[in-house]
Amino acid sequence: MSIEIVTRLLKQKESIRLEFKEARMALPSNLFETVCAMLNREGGDILLGADDGGNITGISSSKIESIKADLVNLSNNPQKLDPPFILFPLIYEINGKLVMHIQVPVSSQVHKTSNHVFDRSNDGDFKITQPNRIAEMYNRKKVHYTEGTIYPFLKFEDLDEGLIQKARSLIKSNNPNHPWINLGD
Repeated sequence: MSIEIVTRLLKQKESIRLEFKEARMALPSNLFETVCAMLNREGGDILLGADDGGNITGISSSKIESIKADLVNLSNNPQKLDPPFILFPLIYEINGKLVMHIQVPVSSQVHKTSNHVFDRSNDGDFKITQPNRIAEMYNRKKVHYTEGTIYPFLKFEDLDEGLIQKARSLIKSNNPNHPWINLGD
């Protein structure tokens, strides 16, 4: 993500895929509600250090690294985000102020924070408590992601060997030490 894209995001209004949060000295208390909601819906971008109108308020330079560390550690903590989903924030300086960009992809799983499931609509995060609505979320994701689907008649010979090598190469380019690289086909 480049500074130009972040600058362009700041000119937009908050939406289902965009959220601004002030974070001068610490992570906002409701940040993981938004992270959870975006993971559960369409993904999106969160910009810390901006007010609801996209005006840059900045993050304290003395706190930026601890805020980043807290974000990464908490996103990997199942007591804060379950299942965990490690986030990779980027820091930009715009007009002399620090802004943190968090890109949140859509997830194939249903996530919760503080033992509650959140969903996103328009520019808000909503706690989902009704079992039927949580089930709808699982069903919506099940239709789009096949990682939990068993294909009983699929055989190894049906797989394209070149595609397996391509996937291994893509993984290696992203993480040269990934444990899947040394696994056999």
